[in-house]
Amino acid sequence: MCWGVKTPDIVYSGPSQEDIDANQASLDAFQQQISDQQTQFQTQLQAQIDQANQDTADLKERLANEATAAAAAAAAQQTEAYATTVQQSDLPESAQTTAAKTKKKTGSKTLKIARAAAPASAGAGLNISGGGYS
Repeated sequence: MCWGVKTPDIVYSGPSQEDIDANQASLDAFQQQISDQQTQFQTQLQAQIDQANQDTADLKERLANEATAAAAAAAAQQTEAYATTVQQSDLPESAQTTAAKTKKKTGSKTLKIARAAAPASAGAGLNISGGGYS
């Protein structure tokens, strides 16, 4: 019972096959570029790790050699006798020397106050009282 109604035409209007192929080629190139960069990075990183390991091994060897040398020097110091030499020489002209301490001359050990030194007027000198003031 179709009275003049026609079925719709379905038309695909997406990207063309050439566009799809170009996008796929671009993705493949990008994937190859990423893979190359990762390989290059891994190579550089491995070289840095190898160099660091070699430096660490060299440092350990150097420290072991220094520790062995220090232990040998310490052992040699403990077993050797100390050698000392002494010689007497004249003092140079500008040498500073110390002299023996001279004893200080002191006078008598008593304290004397002359009476003439104190004023003779009332209220002069020390007034010591034994009680309160009224």
